[in-house]
Amino acid sequence: MGFVWHIAVRYFRSTRADAHIRALSTLTAGGLAVGTAALVLALAALAGFQNLLLEDLTRHTPALQIEFGGGSAGEGAAATESLRDLAELAAATNGVAGVQELLYARGWLADEDRPFAVEVLGYEKTPPPWIPVPGEAISGLIVPVSAALRMGLAVGDTVRVVSPRPGLTPVGPQPRTRMLPVDLIYRSGRAEEADDPVLVPLEQASALFAGGDRRLDLTLAPGADPEEIGDFLRRGIDPAVATVTTWREANRALLFVLRLEKGLVFSAVALIVAVASFALLAALSMVLSSKRAEVGVLAAMGAPPARLQRVFLLLGALLSVGGASLGGAAGAGLAAFLDRYRVISTPSDVYVVDYVPFLVRGTDVLVVLVVTVLFTAAAAVIGARKASLLHPVEAMRSART
Repeated sequence: MGFVWHIAVRYFRSTRADAHIRALSTLTAGGLAVGTAALVLALAALAGFQNLLLEDLTRHTPALQIEFGGGSAGEGAAATESLRDLAELAAATNGVAGVQELLYARGWLADEDRPFAVEVLGYEKTPPPWIPVPGEAISGLIVPVSAALRMGLAVGDTVRVVSPRPGLTPVGPQPRTRMLPVDLIYRSGRAEEADDPVLVPLEQASALFAGGDRRLDLTLAPGADPEEIGDFLRRGIDPAVATVTTWREANRALLFVLRLEKGLVFSAVALIVAVASFALLAALSMVLSSKRAEVGVLAAMGAPPARLQRVFLLLGALLSVGGASLGGAAGAGLAAFLDRYRVISTPSDVYVVDYVPFLVRGTDVLVVLVVTVLFTAAAAVIGARKASLLHPVEAMRSART
């Protein structure tokens, strides 16, 4: 064992002989353990909620879509030809399992009393996979449960679909309408079910909402990366003709908020570690005070200031590593226990889940440990610098007095 290790371990063991130093060292290690555990727990809880939210987004958000003409396909043979060309390009792309045309619009479902505003989604072949309904073509309407409850609809009822696009009649312009049967009522499982669309076969939707937003919805093969496929398609599509949007780009604002939330929570809870670092500085200062004469003797015997500085740096590392390691392990273990047994419950009628989920990520734990080491290293450097500046004669004289 080298000189630095020998002296540092000796000082570390001697802290147990002095009650004041022992208490301060225990508080230092305990503070680092609590701060590290709190950071791990906070990040695990946040990761658990965000993971549930991201899973919900991937289930109910199109993985990859091509939007024609920046939002409106228009009408006519040229628009149809462009859509067909884009569909052929997408279908030939590796990783794409299926392509179908969708039409997005806003309209109304009207009963005998009054109309209800709804989102309308016209589909070409089968309902898209991100709508939780059977994957088969249906001739009538597929109505979300929120709209069915508001209007008192049941399967087999006939309802009027009203378009804001007027049509010419003998009595002048009138809204376009179609009487269509309700063939299926579905529940999406999303938090905001009021925004779920009414699904209409594309032929019916085109007749009612010809000026709607037409897109190509791409069904990806299992394991395909939408970001890679999106980048590939962008290289072959003129941006003036169509734009390619992945689910991450469609939810860019929300994903930014999630990252910002994680950073703010991390910064706030990390203050516990910063406070514990001040305790580490105090502990090192007390050790230096109690060993002042011995440090002076070592300096007088020829120990260079750099070595004395490394002694107290290593002593600070020994005091902090134990606390940080214990806190990291305790925080990760507690988070896993709370998630496995769902200890913390929440009102199911208020939140999406009825318990607080925890998700321990190795990268989060590593970042917590690195931040803890940086905080404690800064405190240890300050304490070690005091030891390196100690004058041997003054140290021994102050010890005698």
